[in-house]
Amino acid sequence: MMSFMREGGVGMWFVLALGLLSLAAAVRFAMAPDEKRVATVRSLTWATLFNTVGAIIAGFAAVGSHVPANAEWAMSPKIHLIVMVGISEALANGILGFALLSLTWLVMAVGHRRLAALG
Repeated sequence: MMSFMREGGVGMWFVLALGLLSLAAAVRFAMAPDEKRVATVRSLTWATLFNTVGAIIAGFAAVGSHVPANAEWAMSPKIHLIVMVGISEALANGILGFALLSLTWLVMAVGHRRLAALG
């Protein structure tokens, strides 16, 4: 797990924090459904989404600047493999962010179901 977090870079920690905050708000809504809480979860998930996309873009930018800056990598006949590793590391942010967003909205579905049953 730590290597996964390290691969995604600093942005992973923000994705994790916002994603867990979104998930916690969704759990709160599911446990005590109240229409007023939906806006909070929606806002937190938008923040998580934008942070996830931003972290992915930052990862791509890091690959684009670090690979050419390293002469050994830039001249390597296996540069395509080096770039592929960099891209996979950049996409780690998306894996975490979108997984947390999916879980959050799955929990929200439970909350909406409970809200409908209440009234």
